[in-house]
Amino acid sequence: MTHILVTTDGSELGHLALPHARALADALHAGLTVLSVVPDDIMLASEFAYVPPVSGPDEEARLRATEADLAARLPGAAVRAELARGRHTTRVILDVAAELRPDLIVMGTHGRSGLGRALLGSVAEGVAHHAPAPVLLVRAGQSVTAWAVPGTSGVPAVTPNGPVA
Repeated sequence: MTHILVTTDGSELGHLALPHARALADALHAGLTVLSVVPDDIMLASEFAYVPPVSGPDEEARLRATEADLAARLPGAAVRAELARGRHTTRVILDVAAELRPDLIVMGTHGRSGLGRALLGSVAEGVAHHAPAPVLLVRAGQSVTAWAVPGTSGVPAVTPNGPVA
């Protein structure tokens, strides 16, 4: 595994996946890219429609602020903030994953079920179903795993038939 993509929506719950991805990338000496999808500003044109505003300095400022925050949270990681530009967050993540071709995608999940998931959708579920790479989902309350590469630091090497003696 040489490259991990971790996503966040900018919320504290979304940021929960960041230390999990960092720990795994560090253990595997893999590259790490953090992606945040910045939603469009929405201007209501009527009760039933909206018109996304034209790009401008405010959008650029939001992108730069998001990138600076992520760079501070994950020093050394490649940082990417993408504007939704009318696309669903799931689509943006899948587009970036198709471009970067990571070996693993790590993302937090709100863990909604039932009516909440039906009404709000699930970005994590959409990515997991359509991603070009395996997806590791992190829920709130999960402690960060102390990953170790087999064969190093006293961790036994593993073969298809079990540990190597």
